[in-house]
Order: sequence, then structure tokens, then C-alpha cells
Amino acid sequence: QTRTFFTGHEWALPPALADLILRAAGRSGAASSAGTIEFMDFMLMDEVTSEGTRVQVRGGLAWMDLESKRRYQKPFLEVTEPQRTAILDDIAWPARARPEFSHGVAFFNRFRDLVASGFWSSQVGIRDLQYVGNVPVPTWNGCPPEALRKLGVSYDA
Repeated sequence: QTRTFFTGHEWALPPALADLILRAAGRSGAASSAGTIEFMDFMLMDEVTSEGTRVQVRGGLAWMDLESKRRYQKPFLEVTEPQRTAILDDIAWPARARPEFSHGVAFFNRFRDLVASGFWSSQVGIRDLQYVGNVPVPTWNGCPPEALRKLGVSYDA
């Protein structure tokens, strides 16, 4: 994989951050195991991606390290998982975030969207959704009765 957006230093932080957003659980692996970071790297260099988005992501990665150093005197990748989570807790919910975290909030919203897009468009993510795709149905017996009841409708006139 040729890296086109993330620099060598930046390449280490996105997988750790993405795996805090989408952890390995149940029927799927963590975000980084699904090729999510490679997807993000590709998308960030795509011609339809704005320069503003690129600046926001690159600046946000730097912000994560600066905030970690401010709080814990170490870069984000060198602090414990509870310390990483504490930083994310301050930026993950925009309505609850303090104004001084506005840059971190904007970055994290964009980053989380990229992680979700990359993960759920990957083979791992599609398996996680249990999406079967466009499969022919040999016979159609109508909507299942439990779904009809839930919708409050029936086939009877």
C-alpha cells in the first residue's frame, strides 16, 4: 500500500484512534484490521476531498498529541488507554464539549465519519452488518407476519 496522505509519524496515530472508535467485538475485527486506515489515506487524497478536510484531519492528529502532552506530558500513543479515552470523552459529544475543545470536536467528528465509512464499506464491515447483498428470492410469500403486526397493517382488505 502506497501512503499518499499520512506522513510516517501520522501513520501510527490513526489506527490507534480508529480502534478506540470501532473496537474488535463479536463478529468483526477492529477498524484498523478492516483496511480502514488505508481507505482514509486514499480518500483524503481523492480529488473530491476538500483541502479544508485535509487540513482538519492533519491538524486534528497534531491536536491529539498536543492535548495528550498538555494533560499527561506524553504524546497520545504513549499514554494509557484510560488516558486516551479521557481525551476522547471530551471531544466525542459536541453538545457536551467545552468551547476550548472545539477544534478537537470538529476533527473527531470528521475522523469518526471517515472511520465509519471505511469500516462499513470493507469486507469485514459488510460481514459485521450481515449484509447478504442482491440475492434472488425464488418465491415471495409476502412480508413476515411479525413485521406486518409491528407496522399495524395486513394483507386483508
